[in-house]
Amino acid sequence: MMDSLPAREAFITVKKFLRLLVALAVIAAAATLFAQEGDKRAKAAEGTLMVDGKNYPLTHALAYETTVSEEEVIAVVLSGQAIPGDKLKEAREKERNGDESDFKRPYIKLQFTKEGALKFWSASAGNTSLGRRAGDATGELKLQDSRVTGKASQPNEKEEMFSAGFDVRFDVALLRAGESMPATAAKKPGPAANVKPSVTGMFKGNGKEAKIAHVSAHWREPFSGKPSMVLVFTEKDHSKDKKPDFDAGFGKFGSALIISLHEDGDIFGCQVVHTAHKKQGFSSIGQIKTNNFEFADGKVQGELTTDGQAEVFGETWEVNLKFVAPLGEIPKEFQVADSVKPEKDATDKPVTTAATTKLSEKAAPESAEDELNVKDLALTKDATDIDYQEAVEHLLFKSKANVKSVCAELSANLKIQGWTKQDSDLITPASAILKRKRGDAELTIFVKPDDGGSQVQIFTDGLAWDEE
Repeated sequence: MMDSLPAREAFITVKKFLRLLVALAVIAAAATLFAQEGDKRAKAAEGTLMVDGKNYPLTHALAYETTVSEEEVIAVVLSGQAIPGDKLKEAREKERNGDESDFKRPYIKLQFTKEGALKFWSASAGNTSLGRRAGDATGELKLQDSRVTGKASQPNEKEEMFSAGFDVRFDVALLRAGESMPATAAKKPGPAANVKPSVTGMFKGNGKEAKIAHVSAHWREPFSGKPSMVLVFTEKDHSKDKKPDFDAGFGKFGSALIISLHEDGDIFGCQVVHTAHKKQGFSSIGQIKTNNFEFADGKVQGELTTDGQAEVFGETWEVNLKFVAPLGEIPKEFQVADSVKPEKDATDKPVTTAATTKLSEKAAPESAEDELNVKDLALTKDATDIDYQEAVEHLLFKSKANVKSVCAELSANLKIQGWTKQDSDLITPASAILKRKRGDAELTIFVKPDDGGSQVQIFTDGLAWDEE
């Protein structure tokens, strides 16, 4: 018996030690679980929008009080990218006037009653927009300490020609009626991030895939009064080229995409170059868009997609690329001035000299405020196949010159006729966009290659279309 006592004590000591280990493990597991739950609650938004068989992650949220159909509701918007304050102001104004508001795609907007019941939802992603509806969706919202938390979901159900569903959660501050979003903090200038450019995904032309392996980001001149950048995607390495966007447009680096866009991801220029296309290099901005685009911390990243096959000039193309590329401080020559004063030059004054009539072959009216007839609009000297489309106030014509030459001559003639630039011209070998203003009249001019020459389409506003 005496010999067994130390053994019993040792056994008891081991049991206590094991219990202690178990207790510590439970505490550690609980702490880990608590931390995970804390992280989960800390997320402003998480979830997925499902449209036409594609999943769109939603990582940003905005909640605000608004009035829809004369009823006060709480709107919660979940989006793939941050929502700027001016977009909230625009949305409230539309809703106040009885119109449906929208946000940058992909997004879903949930409308809750003041009591927290889900009433309606609407969404947009890819090329599909889903109007205000209830459907089989369920959801709840709780308001506490000026924050709203909640969730909403609907099974991915097929309706008519498309399928749609969602499953989202949110935890975000509520903006009361009359409150606006805090001013967006200016991006801190600095060097490009120390990240390696990378691109993955698909780029097809007429069904044939190109192996896009290189991407770069560069600042360019402002467009529409906002800072602008260009993304260059190519098959071959263009990192040492001094003007990659220009040279890529001529096929120097194989198949390529040259995308011009603003800091928020809105695309205003797209040049498509694919070795499988008969027409080498054309402009197509109607279908391509960015998802989850972000410019921050010295880099740009996101997704570039057409959400399916697009067709232009009888050629098909399709893209879905994910990318990241370093991009540093915007150079001074590409920065937008705080205030732009109108230039005091000859373009601001009506010209009535004989030289005007000789160059443009159309006499300019005596005052820039006079309503100009569309038949008197200055064109290129060799303009042919002129087509005046009065129903839509569009003017089309052809020229034997290339895109760059047409833009130069047309700009000079319009300048003499009293037209001034609204934005920086966007000119590439494959396409061009020019904007001009004269008094209350405005022109948006598109130029593209056509059978060895160029085709010009002018959208007019404020010109007289009556017969002279």
